[in-house]
Amino acid sequence: MNQQSTMRYVVAVLAFLSVMTVPGLATDTNLGVPYYQQENDYYCGPAVAQMWTDYHSSLVSQNTLYSFITNHNIETGWATDPQGLEDCVENYVPNLIADDHKWSSADSAILGQAVDIVNRGIPSASLINGGDHWNLIKGVSYSLYGGEIYQVNGVWVQDPWYTMSANIYYAINSWKNEFTRVDVPSSSWDNYWVTVQAYWGSRSKPDYENETKNIRFMDESEVSAPLTAKTDLAGFAREQMNMQNLFTEELKGSSPGKPVLVHSLDKHYPDYYLIPFEKNGVPVVVSLITVKDNIVAFGAGAALEKVTSVIMPDFEDAKQALPDNGSGDQWKARLVWKPCEQTMSQFMPVWEFTSAAGKTKYVGYDQFAQKGRVYDELTERKLKG
Repeated sequence: MNQQSTMRYVVAVLAFLSVMTVPGLATDTNLGVPYYQQENDYYCGPAVAQMWTDYHSSLVSQNTLYSFITNHNIETGWATDPQGLEDCVENYVPNLIADDHKWSSADSAILGQAVDIVNRGIPSASLINGGDHWNLIKGVSYSLYGGEIYQVNGVWVQDPWYTMSANIYYAINSWKNEFTRVDVPSSSWDNYWVTVQAYWGSRSKPDYENETKNIRFMDESEVSAPLTAKTDLAGFAREQMNMQNLFTEELKGSSPGKPVLVHSLDKHYPDYYLIPFEKNGVPVVVSLITVKDNIVAFGAGAALEKVTSVIMPDFEDAKQALPDNGSGDQWKARLVWKPCEQTMSQFMPVWEFTSAAGKTKYVGYDQFAQKGRVYDELTERKLKG
């Protein structure tokens, strides 16, 4: 082989190796799970079961599912405990074997759910906010290497509480802030990251340790930037969504609306902005950008459906809902959020009104009554799950 041929051979080999060793672009496996809103405050478990079972089998009412769940719960203090949800899904989907998992870390749990989605085409359920609420995990954004998952970038979630969207994406570090350890000291699930996952009875039980051993997570530095006086929050949000191929069609031709700051009332959650993207004045996408220690990070995004505002009720309607709305201009107002009886979704903050005398009222959107509602306080949930 002459020198020129040798050089061509070396170049070809290097090009081949570069293709083999560099991870591919981000791709998605996003299962077509139907979305159902929970029908009352404590039906997140039945709503998740309804979405899951309808995807695999048939539609069952939330009342029927709730009755089955409560008959199979093994602990008190729960609307839906993991055993009840596990038994329910298994009962209504033939040949599906469901298990509740007590994971020792969020990383292990999320990776296990990711391979369930990509390798088996099966969604799963996550118990979030310290055990208060169930979400369905239906999709994952990831990069490939050698035909295998190399890096997990984020997850696609269906939250039965949030009615404006059936398609919510969380960047992985933001999702790990939602998906926290169960905090129920009397429970056997306490201090674990809890999921309900499944596999087909005709196949062997998943070996999660082996399937996930070479998978990493996207580093938070890839979705964050310093916050300065010149930071364009909407531009940052759009850039992040474009980089991750999110909501491509919805964002095409859209214009950013005004970012809305939401103050966190829970030390475990940072403050954040909700940034709408609009077409003809109608919001089509909302992006959630967190703010902590002068760093902004892309947290989540959702494609919106038939809404006129990303904040419900809007400020004027909320002010009119106050008991003494005639003097509403004398109240100081801000948007706030924490996981509570009144709202379980960061996409549905509430208005906090404080009078000159220090009196506080909250105005939020009651999605079940489909109207604004005034609260004296934001209260801890009475039942878990």
